[in-house]
Amino acid sequence: MAQAYKHKEYFQSGFNDGYFETWQDDDPTQYTFTSVADAQTRCAFHNTYLTYQNPTVTYALEDADKTLVVTFEFDDNEKQMAWKTAVTDLIKNSTAWADVIFLKKIEWLNEDGEVGSTASF
Repeated sequence: MAQAYKHKEYFQSGFNDGYFETWQDDDPTQYTFTSVADAQTRCAFHNTYLTYQNPTVTYALEDADKTLVVTFEFDDNEKQMAWKTAVTDLIKNSTAWADVIFLKKIEWLNEDGEVGSTASF
């Protein structure tokens, strides 16, 4: 797959100790994922989010395991943009991922794998 059609999405959870928390950066009560599998389960990504246009999807934990980084890589720009349109519809309908998950930011990577642009939420 081409490096030019790749982006990273950063997720955090506002669910801690059995109840929903108001989330803020560096909040010591913010949920810490126990593993990548735990983060995937808590995020409960919609199937379309992970499979539409056949992206290569990789996962990693950052920020002392408080952030799940999901990297999507596509064969070409057309597939990446079709995926983005489909996922935007899921987000509008609040069905892209679990309600207690926050999309912190998205980094769109250029051909060299460097961050070309960032959207923070």
